[in-house]
Amino acid sequence: MKKLIRELIVLGMIGVLTTGAFAQGKGGDKRPPKEKSKVINPDKREPPPKPPPRERPPKDNKKP
Repeated sequence: MKKLIRELIVLGMIGVLTTGAFAQGKGGDKRPPKEKSKVINPDKREPPPKPPPRERPPKDNKKP
């Protein structure tokens, strides 16, 4: 009895796998074509711009 149940389960799994493989169909891809990605290569290496100096508030030299 166990052998019969095992064989039926194996046949069912094989049936599900083959049905899934054929259900996908051929050429069903209806997505729009992708644009080619653009690669930007800098011609010359320039150092990054330096940040402007910070303005510090004047120090208070007052004694309490």
